[in-house]
Amino acid sequence: MLVVAAFPVFSAETSHDMSSMKGMSDMPGMSMSSDAVPSAQVYKTEGVVKKITADTVSIAHHPVAGLGWPAMTMTFALPKDGSLPALALGEKIAFSFARHAAGYQLVSVTPLN
Repeated sequence: MLVVAAFPVFSAETSHDMSSMKGMSDMPGMSMSSDAVPSAQVYKTEGVVKKITADTVSIAHHPVAGLGWPAMTMTFALPKDGSLPALALGEKIAFSFARHAAGYQLVSVTPLN
């Protein structure tokens, strides 16, 4: 049995700049920036504030199903823009967080009564 496969030949001189993408610039919601980064997945859980520093907060939190994590205590980075409410030791909170280059960072915090 003889099997013959044909492969397309590509020119090494083919340009891959955005000028060859005619008609693509009018696609709504489509970022054409080469430095676009996908949004980080945000996870939600509840916990108790255990330690607070200038840049981090340690929280004893419930399991995080989306990551397959059991309940544990871990440290989260605080956003540098100061967008979260003040936290107190022992405070029960609902919070969301996302993975960043240096670990996990809080996205939102809501005190629980």
